[in-house]
Amino acid sequence: MNNNKKGTKETKEYLFKVSLALFTLLFISFLYPLESLYPPTNLPWEGQIASEDIIAPFTFSILKEKGELEKEKRKALANLPLILEIERTKSDSSFKKANSFFEKVDSLNKAASEGSAFGRKDSKSKEEKLSLVLPDLSPSVINLLAQDKTFSKLKKFTSQILSEIYKVGLLEDWKSSEGEEPNSFIISDSISESRSGQGGGKEAVVPKEKILTLSKAREKILVLASRSFPDNPNFSQATYDIINQFLSPNLRPNLEQTNKRKETLLSSISPYKGIVLKGEKIIEKGKEVTKNDLGKLASLTSYKIKWTNQESRSDFIFMILSWLIFVSSIFLILVILLYLFKKEILKDNSKLLLMVIVILSEVTIAYLLVFHWHLSEYLIPTTLVSLLLTVLLGVEVGLFSTLTLSLLLGFLLGYNFNLSLISLVAGSVASFSVRKVTARYKFYRPMIYVSFIYIIMIYLLESLKFTPVSKTLEYCGFGVFNGFISVVLTMGLLPIFESLFSVTTDFTLLELSDLNHPLLKRLALMAPGTYHHSIVVGNLAEAAAKALKVNTLLARVGAYYHDIGKMEKPEYFVENQMGFKSKHEKLVPSMSALILESHVKEGNEIARKAKLPKKIIDLIKQHHGTTVMTYFYDKALKQGAGEEVMDEFRYPGPKPRSKEAGILMLADAVEAASRTLEEPKPSRMISLIRKIITDKFESGELDDCDLTLKDLHAIEESFLPILIGVFHPRVDYPEVVEEA
Repeated sequence: MNNNKKGTKETKEYLFKVSLALFTLLFISFLYPLESLYPPTNLPWEGQIASEDIIAPFTFSILKEKGELEKEKRKALANLPLILEIERTKSDSSFKKANSFFEKVDSLNKAASEGSAFGRKDSKSKEEKLSLVLPDLSPSVINLLAQDKTFSKLKKFTSQILSEIYKVGLLEDWKSSEGEEPNSFIISDSISESRSGQGGGKEAVVPKEKILTLSKAREKILVLASRSFPDNPNFSQATYDIINQFLSPNLRPNLEQTNKRKETLLSSISPYKGIVLKGEKIIEKGKEVTKNDLGKLASLTSYKIKWTNQESRSDFIFMILSWLIFVSSIFLILVILLYLFKKEILKDNSKLLLMVIVILSEVTIAYLLVFHWHLSEYLIPTTLVSLLLTVLLGVEVGLFSTLTLSLLLGFLLGYNFNLSLISLVAGSVASFSVRKVTARYKFYRPMIYVSFIYIIMIYLLESLKFTPVSKTLEYCGFGVFNGFISVVLTMGLLPIFESLFSVTTDFTLLELSDLNHPLLKRLALMAPGTYHHSIVVGNLAEAAAKALKVNTLLARVGAYYHDIGKMEKPEYFVENQMGFKSKHEKLVPSMSALILESHVKEGNEIARKAKLPKKIIDLIKQHHGTTVMTYFYDKALKQGAGEEVMDEFRYPGPKPRSKEAGILMLADAVEAASRTLEEPKPSRMISLIRKIITDKFESGELDDCDLTLKDLHAIEESFLPILIGVFHPRVDYPEVVEEA
């Protein structure tokens, strides 16, 4: 059953690695255009002096640049009129409503004058009677309508204004989805006329200044009224109030027809801007290569790809396969280097995914900067990969990834191996400059180093190409900016990647090594003996890790937290009993063993709740391995138990799986045993250390942590000075002795 589960897990991990590799290749394939990969390596660059003539092998059209074509399309669309459909029935309805209104007011005025507005005599004035019939109008407007002279003027002026407004048409307040209004409109009678049975419609192109929207029409009413009656503002307001009742838009956008014309217009724009005939000299030897020359070469490349795809599928497929093999070979180099020097990375899918995300992010940034925004390749923050992966996964991974990215970018960016060389040198310096950075404020050093290397490399390479001094200095400025921004981005992204991928960096370990950490303060209060024991074990582990050249910080911090589970029942551990009678005397050996075993499980649970890094949790679980609690096992044997109960007195494990875990196991055992020495002399100490290390080795507890005999000897030698320092002799003070 266990073998089946193990096989299933290994299959899933293998499939994940294969899927990750395929995704990486496909991502780059779809991201980068084939035109950037197809040209031969001897193509010149802009500003370079051509070393040979380049002749057109066949006739081809010159393609417009992407930005140039987009600009032309935007300009054409800006001049594309919006089609408006006119509904004349709505304007006719507005005129009818206005005429009906004034006829009604006129009849009311006449009836009021004759004293029979409501069919009977009354004492109400004409204005009061109009107000009852027209409640929406203000008293000032009613007053003007009640006067015959102003009534005639209002009627005449209203008719003139409506005629002016509907002369072209009235459009509802409207804005296009693109956010910009067109420069002109096409007014079509097709719908209204087809509905009336008149057949084909008419079209008229009208500039946007002549099209009135509702808001503009209202403004125009006030302007015309104020201009016609400057001495009577009440008349202007009355005109506005009356006419506003009758305004009804009779124009509406026909987006369907407009979009059809838009598609037709865009399809009519030619993607070509010229032609190169077979045998024509594209670039002349000894002349400076211009942007126009490179445009012709890009068109030639594009035509080759298109022709190869259409005319010779086998050649096209071979070209794609060659490209895939090239990219795969670059990543294969990375895999081989990891297999030889950092095999544990290949076994950890989480760390592999981290590497792929960082590298592909860099490749994407390069694409956006060079192909999308058309900026200098010196702005690509290539050292970001080196800095991030060195801090997160180690200097070896940082260097291997730098080599991979340098080759990849040089290939993807048109065989720009100048960029490859700069990226390789700057990235290597970046990796070495942060390999021992243990505080975030120390990042200023790699910032200076990387910027300096960029300046040197860019200046040397551009000088060899005879680039003008002003341009060279500009590129050097890009390099300095690149050095600064790469470090800033690294500092910002580190906490994110640490959290997402559960990576423990030296920065995290340094924070945990602070003895004021809440867990350590709690340990010091609840289990002071265990706290002191952990500090001494930390010193022993750090010395041994230094001798073996492994992670000294991890070894020390792991030692600080390895026994935090003893806080739950501190009085059951000898170092916390302070001379009192042991509670184990009243317990059977098996119960004592369960209590001792529980401190590993409880330590694991406390560490998880405190969100300690996985590496520290692993050290807590592995620091006893599967060793036997010999004291209680011997006690059980003396009480008549058989040897078959040995497994009941074993710690649950697992055995140490890293050198740091193996060191911690030995340091923990040596420190505890050294407390039993009555006369802690160096000779006795070295014998004790050697015996404990030998016992752990012979019992197989160190089989999974790659510690060699040479390593064990080095650990033995590193432990002795620390223990001598702990148990150093003191001079007897006579006064103290007499008092005692």
